[in-house]
Amino acid sequence: MVQGRRRADNEDSITVAGWVSDAAMAGPRRSRHELTEPLLVAVADGMGGHAAGEVASRYAIKRLAAETYSGGEAGVAAVLAAINAELYQSMAAAPSFLGMGTTVAGLLLTASRALWFNLGDSRVYCHRGRRLEQLSVDDVPPGARSGALTQSLGGWHSFVPVAPHIGAKDLGAADMTVPSRWLICSDGLSDMLGGAEIERTMEAGDEEALRALFTHAMAAGGEDNISIIVASVLRGPRT
Repeated sequence: MVQGRRRADNEDSITVAGWVSDAAMAGPRRSRHELTEPLLVAVADGMGGHAAGEVASRYAIKRLAAETYSGGEAGVAAVLAAINAELYQSMAAAPSFLGMGTTVAGLLLTASRALWFNLGDSRVYCHRGRRLEQLSVDDVPPGARSGALTQSLGGWHSFVPVAPHIGAKDLGAADMTVPSRWLICSDGLSDMLGGAEIERTMEAGDEEALRALFTHAMAAGGEDNISIIVASVLRGPRT
């Protein structure tokens, strides 16, 4: 997660397996985990130009990281609905926060499947067999890109319910030796790079791909904060 060239403040927050960061990072952070329980990775992008966007993104990510997940898609939807309601409660209690909001995109990994979700224009991609597939749905108005959103956590002056985009993908056969790879990012990356360039760059190893994605996005202008998570899931053959 790195502050872009044009943003005065960082409004992004990320979580990986309970670890949370809401500050610009000097370089990638690597971690490895056994999928003995659901593992969450997620990005939240506070809405630029809105009051306390960084407060909203930080709150959403910390709440997501602290949650114990059960119930599949319905459980994730319930957590997101609760966070949305809590942001509006915070706005009512502190008028200076009125209108604060954040996008969110994430992946809940288990030993057998990946459950993805999003609200707003942060994205989730799956990369497998050299092919990149966007799973998340951009909540943006039709037509030319304007920066406006049709859905977010918070973001309005009075309560608006959310209908998050949620789906699941099977992680594959039990003897999978080719990793399932995932890219979760804020629009600081996807607004700078087209899908074809992201797809080509993801052919590299995880850390090399992450560094290259950041470098390319900054070279293209780096107009927003850039948050990138690359996750690989690999299971060796049974013995």
